[in-house]
Amino acid sequence: MFFLFFLFSLFPFHKKAFSYMPTEVRLRGLASWYAEPGHVGRKFVKEHKFTAAHKTLPFGTYVEVHNLKNNRTVIVCIDDRGPFIKNRIIDLSKPAAEKLEMIHSGIVPVELKVIRYTAY
Repeated sequence: MFFLFFLFSLFPFHKKAFSYMPTEVRLRGLASWYAEPGHVGRKFVKEHKFTAAHKTLPFGTYVEVHNLKNNRTVIVCIDDRGPFIKNRIIDLSKPAAEKLEMIHSGIVPVELKVIRYTAY
């Protein structure tokens, strides 16, 4: 009996809650862009914002998007879900796409690097 009491005293009866955020996340895939401002998610997208849509990253996450064709880079904030087209990993606002010089090609290979997680 004493042994069981001793054994259970070694283990805490409660666990502390924590969330896991990886220290570095890098993804490679295709990026596309959307042109029309309007209601996306729960926010109004303005034409001058560097924003993007991603399927799983939390809203408010800042991501560095690197165009692998021309080595241009932009930092965007995730504020929507998508793209829901196979093989695409991010959907950029028009200003972000212009900075990456991908307007005419429409789809480019990119590498994403998470800069900072921020919860809305």
